[in-house]
Amino acid sequence: MATQDDQELEAGFEDDEIIILEDEDGNEHEFIIADTFDVESRMYAVLVAADGSSEEGFIFRVEEKEEDGESFVDFAEIDNDEEWAQVEKVYNALVAQEDEEDAE
Repeated sequence: MATQDDQELEAGFEDDEIIILEDEDGNEHEFIIADTFDVESRMYAVLVAADGSSEEGFIFRVEEKEEDGESFVDFAEIDNDEEWAQVEKVYNALVAQEDEEDAE
């Protein structure tokens, strides 16, 4: 269930908004938010390559942060195996549900 904060975060995402993330080598990559979902009161986003070079999505934890008095949204890697297992389970269930609805 989405909290009010989560709904405000989701409302802040615009269709086809480009998200730029930097990899460990300092290279910038452009992504589009394909989907968002909640797991245990945390929001996660599925990001896909903006240039269409890959159909594979990447799941990141969405975190609201503040720096110099300004709030912004950050996309954090999931590096905890237990957290990843929970997120993967919920995401796979959502995909299966969407597949069932599409088949009807």
